[in-house]
Amino acid sequence: MFEITGDDIAALNDTDLRTLVGRLCGAELRRGGLSVSAVTYGGNQTAKDGGLDVRMAAPAGSAVNGFIPRPQTGFQVKAQDMARADILHEMKPKPSQVLRPSIIELADMDGAYVIVSSKGSVTDIALNDRRAAMEEALVGTAAAEKLVLDFLDRDRMATCVRDCARISLKIF
Repeated sequence: MFEITGDDIAALNDTDLRTLVGRLCGAELRRGGLSVSAVTYGGNQTAKDGGLDVRMAAPAGSAVNGFIPRPQTGFQVKAQDMARADILHEMKPKPSQVLRPSIIELADMDGAYVIVSSKGSVTDIALNDRRAAMEEALVGTAAAEKLVLDFLDRDRMATCVRDCARISLKIF
């Protein structure tokens, strides 16, 4: 059977990666019996997006699964590797060094913020370092106690796609 790999994910451009994340969110919602209308993404990839490329806004208390940590989850999608400095800059862009309002909003809704990097392929230690950078960006904010964070590299994204494909095949 055809297997999606991290190399397949790495070959995607920003727009295709964003579309993939949006469609995976829709598949997770369908799996849970929820409406796909809770997922928004699109527009010009380079347009100002406030730090979120894909937003999932399922009803409070919805059971979410897979790579979606909470019913209110925002995804920042990057077709580049995201090292510590890139993560900090993404979450707290210069010159203000203030956490993006979209991330604060997710925290206020007890949501989650996920960075997806199609070029990164990280070891367990590097994954923990990237998560630590995300946590560092929240230090001193109310979001630090409320927001769930995650980082998906190309290999974890490939796992999400394979899992979604297996589930879709079971439906049919």
